[in-house]
Amino acid sequence: MNPKLLIVDDEPQIRELLSEFLSDQFTVELASNGKEAVEVTRNWKPDLILMDMMMPEMDGVTACKMIREQDFTRHIPVLMLTAANTSAERMNAFNFGVDDYIAKPFEVEELKIRLLSKLKRSHDLQNVMSDIVKIGNLHLDDRKREVLIGSDSIDLSPVEYGIVKLLMNSVDQVVSREKIMKTVWDDEGKSNRLIDAHITALRKKLLNFSGDFQTVYGAGYRLKKEKADA
Repeated sequence: MNPKLLIVDDEPQIRELLSEFLSDQFTVELASNGKEAVEVTRNWKPDLILMDMMMPEMDGVTACKMIREQDFTRHIPVLMLTAANTSAERMNAFNFGVDDYIAKPFEVEELKIRLLSKLKRSHDLQNVMSDIVKIGNLHLDDRKREVLIGSDSIDLSPVEYGIVKLLMNSVDQVVSREKIMKTVWDDEGKSNRLIDAHITALRKKLLNFSGDFQTVYGAGYRLKKEKADA
């Protein structure tokens, strides 16, 4: 059975074009705005969402935020189609749980490859490394796809979850940006700004971590069991 893909765009011709080109690899469902996308996601539970950023009634970023707030949909990868010209707009989208963006105009074959790659990475991350990891008060249970600080559940996007899982399975070791790109995105060409945006969002969510979330300048990132001496 093909994986389920939800395509969200307010322009009918784009929805139909994407559906036509992608239906050989995916079982496709369509939505015309963010509000409809949230409802379809809730009821249909797609494996992957391809969503336009700018739409009437509810934009893609707001829809992604609502999808991330639901326990049974927060794990679904969301790729954002955007004509946004500024990195600030794209970085803001990452803060609300968007996993990756695809700039308009785009090549359909490249889009298909990106979608299949994202889906593969999402599945791979569920099947590699330890199922349960604990570092200080930070606890990851991959069987439940849950990250806790103490008894508090931490809401993470699929990309954020992948980064945390990789860092926790490499405790006390420096993990390079290149390894994060390769493991989480299967793409070593992602921009440093993309990594920075996700790391910034993660730092805010892990403020109560009893250990240390370190940036090792020029090398990468590291989780340590204990905070560094002041």
